[in-house]
Amino acid sequence: MDLETSLPLLYPLRYHIDHLAFRSLSTQSASLQSVKFFYEFWRQKYGVSFCYSFYSSDHNPDIAVGEMPAFWMYLENGHNVQSNVLSLTRVTKANSLTHTVRVRAVIHFISFLINTYISPAYRDDSPKALSLLASRLHTRLQLCRENYRTLTSNKFSQHSHSSQGFQSLSGAMVLSLYGIITPSSAQKHNPLNPFPSGHLQFRNFLIIRLLLNYGLRTGEILLLECSSIKPNLKGDKFSLIVTTVDEAYEPRKNAPSLKNAWANRVLELDKQDYIFLSIYIAKLRPKTDKHDFIFTSSQQSAKPLSYTSVHSIFSKVDKVFTNQYPEYKSPLYSDSLQRLTPHTTRHTWAFLTLQKIWHSKYLKSQQNKTHFVAGVPSLSGIMEEAKDELRLMGGWSPTSQMPDLYAKRFLSEQANTANVQRIIQDNAALHNTLDTIMDRYTDDII
Repeated sequence: MDLETSLPLLYPLRYHIDHLAFRSLSTQSASLQSVKFFYEFWRQKYGVSFCYSFYSSDHNPDIAVGEMPAFWMYLENGHNVQSNVLSLTRVTKANSLTHTVRVRAVIHFISFLINTYISPAYRDDSPKALSLLASRLHTRLQLCRENYRTLTSNKFSQHSHSSQGFQSLSGAMVLSLYGIITPSSAQKHNPLNPFPSGHLQFRNFLIIRLLLNYGLRTGEILLLECSSIKPNLKGDKFSLIVTTVDEAYEPRKNAPSLKNAWANRVLELDKQDYIFLSIYIAKLRPKTDKHDFIFTSSQQSAKPLSYTSVHSIFSKVDKVFTNQYPEYKSPLYSDSLQRLTPHTTRHTWAFLTLQKIWHSKYLKSQQNKTHFVAGVPSLSGIMEEAKDELRLMGGWSPTSQMPDLYAKRFLSEQANTANVQRIIQDNAALHNTLDTIMDRYTDDII
């Protein structure tokens, strides 16, 4: 906001409306905060707003591209513009990483300006000339982005190397998890369940089951309303509608939101899950006229459940999970689990679902002789099709690389299986040499 006019700044406003509006609130906030710092840097250095400079330059994004190194130094120097001088005050690694992330957020903003203003609507050049100019600017911006990526890569590489195990559950781990969260009944008490009452046990069981079965994000399950469950025209199937809500009553400080536009989706409900939801809504969900959200607090107020509550549920389950099955968390095993969180269920869903889709497509390709190259099935082609389906179901954009991350356990299994099969084939060709080596050293050992 401009403090003098009390109006929103033009170019950040356009950026928000056209690019950020469908992102999560946390992403919007972090991105606009970074742009705000860039505007403060620009005014401190040039004495005018960036909006004024950009408009005066005939909407030339190049004036911003060249300022990225200076902007980074501005952040490192405690938000002070000192040309070609870097403060001797020690800047922690964490702060440098934060500054780098902010520079990259501003780079995204500049990229938006290139895409929007290097166009016939704002320039008289030919389409070819505009395309060439935009390409050159994007190339410069990409080089700048790559420079700052090298500053953040150590953080992620260290994390990946120091973290033991996967972020998803194996099939056996899922069965063990169900053994913990299964609600007690009059006939059979479950001593592992960490929650006291039948109402809480059933609610928490249903939350974890839906997260596991449909790959929902935490915010998405908190947005589910009773009206989100809809039948088809025949009435023989039911779907779960994942979308934003026009809810007047929203007492949560950290209101849930969808991550992006692709998060809006329709998921077919398993019959058993529909029955579970119907039981919970009709018999166990606290009655309230203030809102329609499915999952509520156990308090009398029946407020909609919060992010904190969901994380608290997983924290209690994780303690039992670790105590009961310590081998699942042990660094002694290569396929152990890092930790059990709400996001673990999304990783697990991606692993199990991609596994199922891939095997189904593989068998179908064998029958129909599709995806064959030189008489051999193309596993990469099958995998890419499987990932496309996973993107659609998981609420990712068509070009998102997130399936590679979320389905890491399955992709690792596939890669290792292929590698072991190759080694077996090589061993068959080298059997004479290998047998000679084995005979020699076996004799030495005996």
